[in-house]
Amino acid sequence: MSRALELWLDDETDEALSLLCAGGTTEAEAVRSAIIEASRRSRVHPLVSDPHLLERALDKSHDVIAEIQTTHRPPR
Repeated sequence: MSRALELWLDDETDEALSLLCAGGTTEAEAVRSAIIEASRRSRVHPLVSDPHLLERALDKSHDVIAEIQTTHRPPR
């Protein structure tokens, strides 16, 4: 199951994403790869090790994320 994310990138990250996309990678693939790689390097171990179960658990947190997005805005 897919879901949409809204990201705010700093200049350095935006430039890196542009370079990846120029090489044929889509924005979605680049962000997905970055999230997966960050989770692999994380010292925090998920309570759910099955990727499909983890994805379902993250989907359930969608309401919490939506609430945070409506109450916390990035600086302008």
